[in-house]
Amino acid sequence: MPPLGILYLAAVLQTHGHDVDVVPADVLDFSWEDVGKRIADFKPDVLGVTTTTENRFDSFRLVHAAKSVDPRIFTVLGGPHISMAGAQTLQDVSSADALVIGEGETTLTEMLCALEAGDSLLAVPGLYIRENDGVRFTGRRDLIGDLDSLPFPARDRIPMERYRFFVTTRDGRERRAQNIMTSRGCPFNCYFCATPINWGRTVRGHSPERVIQEIEWLIDQYGAEFIWFYDDTLNYNPGRLHRIMDMIIERRLNIRFANEFRIDVVDRPLLEKMRRAGLERGYFGVEAGASRVRQDVVNKHFDIERAFDFVRWARELDFVPGPFFIFSHYTETWPEARETLRIMDQMRDMHPQVDISTAILHIYPGTPLEGIARDKGIMPRDFRWSSRRDMRKVPTLPAAQGQVPLFKDQLTWWQIARLVMGFATASSKGFSRRKWARAIKSISGFRNLFAYGVFFLAYIVSRLEQIWKKNGSHGQS
Repeated sequence: MPPLGILYLAAVLQTHGHDVDVVPADVLDFSWEDVGKRIADFKPDVLGVTTTTENRFDSFRLVHAAKSVDPRIFTVLGGPHISMAGAQTLQDVSSADALVIGEGETTLTEMLCALEAGDSLLAVPGLYIRENDGVRFTGRRDLIGDLDSLPFPARDRIPMERYRFFVTTRDGRERRAQNIMTSRGCPFNCYFCATPINWGRTVRGHSPERVIQEIEWLIDQYGAEFIWFYDDTLNYNPGRLHRIMDMIIERRLNIRFANEFRIDVVDRPLLEKMRRAGLERGYFGVEAGASRVRQDVVNKHFDIERAFDFVRWARELDFVPGPFFIFSHYTETWPEARETLRIMDQMRDMHPQVDISTAILHIYPGTPLEGIARDKGIMPRDFRWSSRRDMRKVPTLPAAQGQVPLFKDQLTWWQIARLVMGFATASSKGFSRRKWARAIKSISGFRNLFAYGVFFLAYIVSRLEQIWKKNGSHGQS
């Protein structure tokens, strides 16, 4: 998908007269040498890099590469990880000159004006900067109240033809897709989630009219036939979403779309209207099958019947439901974890096209889960997010889960592997030779070697069980 965060920043900077170059190195297949050459050719005064916890070490390497090209380049890191681990990052990453915390549109604009004028950055809220050989935070910046004041993301700054962003819909048609974010923030408080830290708990949304305007622009300019709503909770305000759907239907936009739901604030009438407007896939977090874990630990206070209702409505209204589950929660026992697999099986029986996704619980900086992990010794108290060496002190599976610590509490590696591989083989989301090769390549120590060995054995066992089950059913027939 096009990188909306960076493209919003580029659009805002362009409106203020700045010369902007956006370099999506991934779709351009750039090597590190290519990146250095692009920096040398453009000769930027300032280089900004977005940073997630998963890709943070590449981001650190990138600002170092920029300084290697020209030490005078002012380097700035921003993005989700930086908002959660700011001060420590600037202390450890010497090639970074400043960090943008939270929403960057206004902060970055004011920072560039200060740099151009030779003024102190201390007057610009929302930054971590170096001051007298230390790190100084300039203070929190108010969130953008009116999202309609922002321009459309600057998709013209990237080679859109290089983005092979297509979605095959259930009619077998491959549709050209575009992503859009119509709101920022999440009012809920899942204990593992970083969204409230990045965007705040107060949800701010574009007006329905602005949402439709951007969709029509994506259709006219880029031939969009499928819209991927990238909001954390598109239905945070059901009345607003009803209005958006009404306008899609009234204007006969003839699109299909996918989005994420919070299922305890959705009802069938809304889904019926969304289906008429083009709803193709609806994703939602269940997180855990056991009621105690889901409600008391995760803080999702809905009964599992709500999830079953959603899957049932999806079957009746003819769209694909996409429940998401997480393995290895805090205090989750083996019987409770197996309850998650049982819930998955029930959903498959209810809807043959249900698109179930899973992950092992990730630890992100600044979240309540990080505090639990440090208290329990799953993560050392002196763990530093910007240290590669410290990653060897925590459970990880880099090839499958990224450079993020995994939360491993009550369950053993064998139990976690049995859950993951049991799901993978039952849902035909198995591991290809390429995935196993990537896993082997990512091994960085005995801890990784042991974990991947356990997962490989669990995969073999799960495959044999599936074969036995299949042969047994054939024998009975």
